[in-house]
Amino acid sequence: MIKLIREGSTKYPWLLKIIMLVIAVTFTIGMGWFGYETAQQPNVVAVVGAYQVELEEFRRAYNRLDDFYRNQPQQEAPDSKELKQTAINSLVNRKLWLVAADDLNLDVHQDELRDAIMKRDEFQKDGAFDPETYHRLLSLNRISPAKFEEGLAKDLRIQKVQSLVQDVATLNPVEEELVKELAAGQTAGLEDEEEIEKINDRIRLQLLIQKKQQALAAFQQALRTSSAVEIRQEFL
Repeated sequence: MIKLIREGSTKYPWLLKIIMLVIAVTFTIGMGWFGYETAQQPNVVAVVGAYQVELEEFRRAYNRLDDFYRNQPQQEAPDSKELKQTAINSLVNRKLWLVAADDLNLDVHQDELRDAIMKRDEFQKDGAFDPETYHRLLSLNRISPAKFEEGLAKDLRIQKVQSLVQDVATLNPVEEELVKELAAGQTAGLEDEEEIEKINDRIRLQLLIQKKQQALAAFQQALRTSSAVEIRQEFL
């Protein structure tokens, strides 16, 4: 399915808009009384589709932000209210991407999850995955393997959606001309064809990365504005 969507969206730019519309309709229909009722539970800070932001999850996100700014004395730390808003926005956005993954039927297979775990540097010893190190580090962080793997699987699903959105972004003819103009300005007087090509490729890559980031931001904003996200303001 990913391949079909990617190929179709490349040939037909409007395909991504249709995908976003389907997701928007799913949000609108799916919330209703269910979201309202769930949001009243004492340990739920926010509801996004079928996903909840639980109080413990919110506190962890807030504490991570607080610790980050405490370790950055050269930066002025935001006040508590602003930190809470940043934390909840980050968590809500994460849930939105998961809802999008659900809507597009993007799953993570067991072998994908296993490979992702085994490739992480912190779980390796002498250049190879070490089960003892894996379990010891999780224990030190007070997290069970099942909980860690559940979170990692969600991360991988989000990465799949974001990769799909980014793959839609390509340089159009006008942007390709801009690449040539910028490259011409930086290569004036150069005779080394290989160096000229490197500069041209670097500029094209920079513009493409920028466009991919813009695509992610636009898609995320569309998800946020088209959904009926419920946040319990008393926690903020």
